[in-house]
Amino acid sequence: MKPVLILKFPYSSRFGGGEHHTLTLCEAIRKQGGRVYFLGSCAVLRKEFRDRQWPARRFWAGKEPVSWWALLLFPFSSLLVILPLIAVIAFYRIRHKTRTAYCLSLTEKILLTPFLRLLGYRVIWGEHVEARRWLTQNPYRFLYRWWSRMATIMAISNAIRDQLIAMGIREERIVVIYTGVDLGPHPDIQRRMFHWTKRFVVGTVARLEPEKGIAFLLKAFQQLITVIPHARLIIVGDGTERKKLEWLARQLAIERQVQWVGFQRNIPEWMKAFDCFALSSVGRESFGIVLLEAMAAGCPIVASNLGGIPEIVHNNQTGILVEPGDPELLMQALLYLYRHPDVAMQLGIRGRARAESHFSLQRSLDQLVALFS
Repeated sequence: MKPVLILKFPYSSRFGGGEHHTLTLCEAIRKQGGRVYFLGSCAVLRKEFRDRQWPARRFWAGKEPVSWWALLLFPFSSLLVILPLIAVIAFYRIRHKTRTAYCLSLTEKILLTPFLRLLGYRVIWGEHVEARRWLTQNPYRFLYRWWSRMATIMAISNAIRDQLIAMGIREERIVVIYTGVDLGPHPDIQRRMFHWTKRFVVGTVARLEPEKGIAFLLKAFQQLITVIPHARLIIVGDGTERKKLEWLARQLAIERQVQWVGFQRNIPEWMKAFDCFALSSVGRESFGIVLLEAMAAGCPIVASNLGGIPEIVHNNQTGILVEPGDPELLMQALLYLYRHPDVAMQLGIRGRARAESHFSLQRSLDQLVALFS
C-alpha cells in the first residue's frame, strides 16, 4: 500500500469513536505493508501514534473554525500557517513518498485540499460526526462544498451521507463504510439472565458530555430502582460533566447503586458484566461503536432513536429504541427487558447475529484497505 499522511487540526482533542476508527485503519494499513504518518495538533492521536512508535509531528494550524471566535480568527491564522503547512506536506510527499492524505477535521479540508491535489495527493475526507450547525450553518461551508469535488468522502453511516447530500455534496463523492468490531468468542447469552432476581446491572459506555444524555439515564435509573431495588448502574467513561453528574446522582439519592469506573480501554470485558446496555444520547450520535461491542457480547440494548443508531439497532429486533431525552420511556424499556428475560435473550441473540453479518472488524477493514489502496 502507498504511504498515508493523516491530518487533524481539531477544535479540541478527546478520545472517541473517530480516534478509535482512525487507529484501527492505521493498524490495517501497516499490516498490509503500508506506512502511516501523523501531522497535526490533535494531542490524542499524536500520543497514540507515539505510544505505538509511529511517526507523528505536531503542527499548529489554529483552532478548527466551529465556534464563533474560531470562525473570526480562521482567516488570520490561515495566512500565518498556510505556507509552512504546504512546505511540510510537500516534504512528506517527496521525502516519505506519501500519496494519500486522510483529512479528519474541517481545518485541513477547507484550507489544504486544493494544495494537496496540486502536490499529487489523493485526498480522502473522514466524516465521523453528524453534519449539524457546526457545518450546515458554517460561513465557510461553501469551501467545503467546492473542495469536496476534489476528495472522496468516507462517511461512517448513511445518516451522515444523507446530511451531506442535503448540503449539496455530490452523492458520487461519498462512500459509506461502517465501523467494525472484533467479535470475539460467541457469548453465553442465556447465562446472562440466570441471576436477574438477585442482580440486574445496567451499563453504559460514553464520554461524560452533555450530548450523551447521562443525566436522563440517571433519572431513568432512579425510577427503575423503585421497582427493581437490587438494580445497579455502571458508567464507563469520563468527561467534563463527571462532577456534575456525580452531584446529580447524590441529589437523586442513587449514589450507592451507581458505579463510576472512568475511562477504560477493554470495553468488551465490561460488556460481559452488563445485563443490559443503555445508550441515552441526545445529540451527535453518528454511529455508536459501543453499540456494536454490546451486540458482539450478546447484550440486550436500549438506545436513543437518533442519528446513525437505527442503522445499527433495529427496533424490537436487535434492541429497543426510545425517543431521546425522556427518562420515563428509557425506564420503561429497561423494566420491560427485566420483566421479559426471554425477549431480552432473543434481542441479544439477534444482535450478535447482526454484528457478525454486517459489522465484523474484518469486513470493515477489507473495505477500508480497498479504499486506501
